Amino acid sequence: MATSVLNSVKPCEVTIKSRDLCMAEFNAFKPPYNDESMEELASLATIILAQEKGRRLSKYQLKDQIRIVFQHDGIIKFFTHFKKEHGIKNTKIGDSNVMSFSAAKLRATEIYKKNTSDYTFEFVVSKQIENLQSINKHSPSKLAETTVTTYTSYLNAIQNAFGKNTLFQTITPEIIETTLDQLLTEKSGPHVAKQFEQMKKLWVFAKNKYNNGTNPFLEVDNNYISSRTAKPIPCKAYTDISLISQLYINLKTAKNNTLINAVLLMMFTGLRPINICNLRLSYIDDLDNPKFLTFPETTHTARGAMKNQKEFKIQLTSEMKKAIQQELKLNPDKNRTYLFCKVKDDSKPISKESLNRALKYHAPKDMVVASRDNINIKGSAGAYPTLLRSFLKSHMKEVLTKKIGSSTIAAADILNDKVLPYFEQYELPMLRILTDRGTEYCGKVEHHDYQLYLAINDIDHTKTKAMSPQTNGICERFHKTILNEFYQVTFRKKLYSSLKELQKDLDEWMIYYNNDRTHQGKICCGRTPLETLLDGKLIWAEKNLAQI
Repeated sequence: MATSVLNSVKPCEVTIKSRDLCMAEFNAFKPPYNDESMEELASLATIILAQEKGRRLSKYQLKDQIRIVFQHDGIIKFFTHFKKEHGIKNTKIGDSNVMSFSAAKLRATEIYKKNTSDYTFEFVVSKQIENLQSINKHSPSKLAETTVTTYTSYLNAIQNAFGKNTLFQTITPEIIETTLDQLLTEKSGPHVAKQFEQMKKLWVFAKNKYNNGTNPFLEVDNNYISSRTAKPIPCKAYTDISLISQLYINLKTAKNNTLINAVLLMMFTGLRPINICNLRLSYIDDLDNPKFLTFPETTHTARGAMKNQKEFKIQLTSEMKKAIQQELKLNPDKNRTYLFCKVKDDSKPISKESLNRALKYHAPKDMVVASRDNINIKGSAGAYPTLLRSFLKSHMKEVLTKKIGSSTIAAADILNDKVLPYFEQYELPMLRILTDRGTEYCGKVEHHDYQLYLAINDIDHTKTKAMSPQTNGICERFHKTILNEFYQVTFRKKLYSSLKELQKDLDEWMIYYNNDRTHQGKICCGRTPLETLLDGKLIWAEKNLAQI
């Protein structure tokens, strides 16, 4: 035991110098500790405390939830060390005269299990909601208040599915799967998929605090919901210029009011409804003669106005100015917060629901050009705000193509027609894109089509370092691969009469490259690019869960 080591220490060894050296050595010990390290620490503590008998030294092993206290007489006392949120009172476990450090760890685990076995599902859910609210309070840029509200509704639904009074530690992978099967009979696949993600986050949060370090969700297949539901069908709803024109006429001939002005501004800017509703007067550069709208970026204390949390600036056209000026004329109070306020309470913005209702009310009949079977997003009657945004982006691109016909449009075309749809089918958002510094990719957003398209779609743009092709090494390697394995081979085998014919063969080779050809680089490690993408999606999801 530790006391046998301490009795060998001679009084003459206890000097100021030895105490300092022993203290440095004592502090150098880091967990995890074992029985042998306890003896060494106790020996050092005796030398350090030889002339300070009222003082004690402590060490913590948080993994085992234990506090270790060293005394001047060589005795080591063991205490539990539970966090406040566990709601368990810390007590003395024993001392080195009656138990070893290993025995103290086992006893701490027994005490924890005994006191946490009665946590109900309702209690754990309430703690997760408190955790989300705390994240929003201290860092609103990471988690918006509206997101907390959405997550809370999902958590309450999950709580009802498992049962409020169900003991949390009794939930097994089998019970989780049975509950998911029941939810699939009651709710749509996408809705249950969102609940599934919140369940995973809940168990990641509760694993160590309320479930004795276990996570039954690790034994549930990540594709459990997607494998039991049909793959979402792309929405084929759209609108055209004649219907947009009729909508404009209906709005301009209607009696002027706040909702009409809001719809008009949304129609011409292509902004999301939430951005129109929350548009503040402070975002307008000059209320008397507005020229720009500037949505601020995220700061340490406030969440950014746009979805990507970056600053977004719009140069106002004449129609945009008219909508803003009409609203300022309708409500001349320039001290209010929002441009579009509620009639009964001008301290609050108009709601998204009222904005959507106004748009639908003034929309021409059959504005959504598609059969009912093809409309499957954001409401069975058609996603009118989404249609406006889609029409604005596609029509603007078409006009710019006809006007300029430059390589910048070609780059935007590829991004819009191939890249974004490809990632959307795997439910992966496009947040950032890396390109070289070619003129087809780089320029001022006000005058550059590709940059404008990125801004509209909230995609960050990163450029490679000048004269450093290694910063885009994967792309450079792909150029060599496609040259060696496709162009040099196919040009020896076949004589092409048109680019269309060559493009067809290239597209087929690209399918083979992405789906069948294994890669030996440090990213793929013997997998195909598609396998690497899907594995990366799972890793991203796990990292995202760990932050909540």
